Amino acid sequence: MSMNQYMHPRNIYKQPPNFKQLAIQYPDFRKHATQDLSGKITIDFKNVEALRALTCTLLKKDFGLDIQIPLNKLIPTVPLRLNYILWIEDLLSVAGRTDNIKGIDIGTGASCVYPTIAAKKNQWTMLATEIDPESIKFATENVKRNSLQNLVTVIQVKDTLLNEAVNQHPHEYDFCMCNPPFFSTTQELHPFFKARKQNRPHPRNAFCASVDEVVAKGGEVDYISRLINESKTLGTQIKIYSSMVGHKSTLPPLKKLLREVEVVSFKQTEFCQGHTTRWGLAWTFADIDLTKIPDSLVVAKHKLPKPLYYEVPKRDEVPYKLATVSERLVEIFRGLQFDYQEIKHVSNLVEFVITAFADTWSHQRRKRRERLRVSESSVTLSEDSNCDNNNLSGSDIHKTCDKLAELNCEESGAAVKRGLEDDGFYKKKRLKTDLEDNISSKVYLKAKIGVMKTDSCIGLELTFFEGTGTKEAMHQVLQYLKNNLMKKE
Repeated sequence: MSMNQYMHPRNIYKQPPNFKQLAIQYPDFRKHATQDLSGKITIDFKNVEALRALTCTLLKKDFGLDIQIPLNKLIPTVPLRLNYILWIEDLLSVAGRTDNIKGIDIGTGASCVYPTIAAKKNQWTMLATEIDPESIKFATENVKRNSLQNLVTVIQVKDTLLNEAVNQHPHEYDFCMCNPPFFSTTQELHPFFKARKQNRPHPRNAFCASVDEVVAKGGEVDYISRLINESKTLGTQIKIYSSMVGHKSTLPPLKKLLREVEVVSFKQTEFCQGHTTRWGLAWTFADIDLTKIPDSLVVAKHKLPKPLYYEVPKRDEVPYKLATVSERLVEIFRGLQFDYQEIKHVSNLVEFVITAFADTWSHQRRKRRERLRVSESSVTLSEDSNCDNNNLSGSDIHKTCDKLAELNCEESGAAVKRGLEDDGFYKKKRLKTDLEDNISSKVYLKAKIGVMKTDSCIGLELTFFEGTGTKEAMHQVLQYLKNNLMKKE
């Protein structure tokens, strides 16, 4: 299944290129174009020369770039590279950076594709690093051929990822980007080495890269871990560090390391294009909350979850009206300490978006018992000490008991697992208590709750948006509503 629909919303390749038009306009591409029986124009994706022609043609047509790539080096797919650059734009926007952008491309390759697109499209100043002499030669020629010497500088480095480059050109940079070697051995290049299914389809495209460009000792985990450790030393000299990730299984150990080196925030995303998915991981030591990228800019390839439905039962003692149910919902939202917003109110429909920062609906009996126990203990202590001054108010007792109940209910193993599965993290510089920070800085549940009237019935529709509590939390909220919505006060 093609995943173009899940590309970055600003990616011009969400609508696939018109091969017929490309063949008419560009002779180099026309040499590799064929027409099938239905009249459709296509190319042989198993042919390396055809892949190179496609890449070079798209760069020329859409960015005005004249790029030469040797057949024995990596031939980049343009939609994927554009996805990455658009995501960098979003990260810089969150950081408040829009002008005079300076970036570093680690391992730019022979095509020098990231720096040339970034310079041509956004006028960014780019430092491109490379180890391989042949790739440096082609990258330098590509920069000159497109008259980008004033924006793109290609330098040769040895083994370090960032330290050597920053020492040679000691500036403050807004970001760095990296397309690391994904594999640790040549054996992993076989498409079925890590296949989840034995009948996994063969790759559609020919292999078009040198082994050194895609294989490194320890694979991408070791490579990106080295980058993270170097970033710890450089700190805020580079505002935002980032890397592409080839395997989803690589993300948990990398995010664990990011927490260990105490980054201020990190964010992951998905790059979807064609029949391929890659991931992006960005982090910072500056006081920038990378998790604030709007959800609309980070399009994941997940089906929208099916809503939960519930028909509100009639109670003789409670008016069965849309307004009554809506008002009762608002009371429950307040009681559960939800942030809520009414987003639609028409004759037969009222919709709310609710946000919960902790599980405030579970274990209500336990919380009531805890309140009673603490209250009785407080009264006993006051009587024993013959004192009238008790510093705990009723609301203080309730808050304390609720937090104790929440702590007793939270299993550390589950909390750790959720932490590893988070797609983002932000550590505030001024922390409150660990518990308060956990409650305030993480969205536990965000959902839409609609109240609708059809014929003689009133129903609820709950749609999950996001949150560390997952869809299970929404099921729990629905059960809470079933137990309390029409209860007589």
